Amino acid sequence: MNFRKASFKIVAVIIVIVLALIAGYIYSQIGPYDKSSKKEILVEIPNGSTLTDVADILEQNKLIKNKVLFKVIEKIKPNKNGVKAGTYLLSQSYSNSQILDILTDGKTHNDGTKVTIPEGLTYKEVIKILTDNNLGNAKEYEELINNPKAFYSDFSFLKASDIKNLEGFLYPDTYYFDKESTEKEILSAMLKRFEQVYNNKFKEKQKEMDLTLQQVVNLASIIEKEAVLDEDRPIIASVFYNRLKIGMPIQSDATLQYAFDERKERVMYADLKIDSPYNSYLNKGLPPTPICSPGVKSIEAALYPAHTDYLYFVATVDGKNNYSKTYKEHLKHVENYKKERDKLNEEKSEK
Repeated sequence: MNFRKASFKIVAVIIVIVLALIAGYIYSQIGPYDKSSKKEILVEIPNGSTLTDVADILEQNKLIKNKVLFKVIEKIKPNKNGVKAGTYLLSQSYSNSQILDILTDGKTHNDGTKVTIPEGLTYKEVIKILTDNNLGNAKEYEELINNPKAFYSDFSFLKASDIKNLEGFLYPDTYYFDKESTEKEILSAMLKRFEQVYNNKFKEKQKEMDLTLQQVVNLASIIEKEAVLDEDRPIIASVFYNRLKIGMPIQSDATLQYAFDERKERVMYADLKIDSPYNSYLNKGLPPTPICSPGVKSIEAALYPAHTDYLYFVATVDGKNNYSKTYKEHLKHVENYKKERDKLNEEKSEK
């Protein structure tokens, strides 16, 4: 009997020790990444981020130790408003609970010069916005953008052999920059935002489709320029995929416009014969690089296209599109568009 009691006590002590070790481990994992650190890190939580995305961002920035436990803390905390998108200044000395309080209360950090980069801008247009806000030198930006190797140490995704410059990867969003920020720091902030938005779900889908990152962003950039309404993006994507599948030129005015020094109000028939690698009427496949910085909706469309048999589309005067399976049907839609456009112009001129 005494032996059984002694065995029970030993087991009980072992259980207590194990539980204490587990509790200590959990406590260390949900506590500060470095409680003695005074380092503050600026992080961006993009719109539409899931809790997993947020945990990934915080782990990448060395603000939390354990993504699983961070998500558990979020689930059991009384504040159920969820993490709010925005730019945050966080310290490595903050615990998981403190970080969640800041993120769920939306206590964003807005110091510095505010710069908004809209979707669909070329890198040259991005440079103009930055320099107009007295942030950096245009020549320095140009040299850095055309030299991805300068960013290899921080952004391994740029090492892909088919990525020739940073076009398409300067993610469109609102940023806050210090006047003292260097050109490389500013571009790095945009690349980091892209890296955050292009999450594991996108990466897995890209791999499933057997595409390179450059191909996804390239197509997304064309979709960005061609689409007006979000609902049209996956359908436009399907048209381009259908054309690529049968070896048909993608025939996008948007890629041709990229070849011009200044965007034209309208692409003319004579323009279709211009000798340029960005002339997708003469050249099959995607252009050499993306043609602008696409937003997340266009990236999603490139990775999750609609399933259609369409080979053609043309805009309507209300910003939508008419889609066709045959060229004959497409010509009818083109003719209708011209009539509607001319009628609308006449009505405007009479007013």
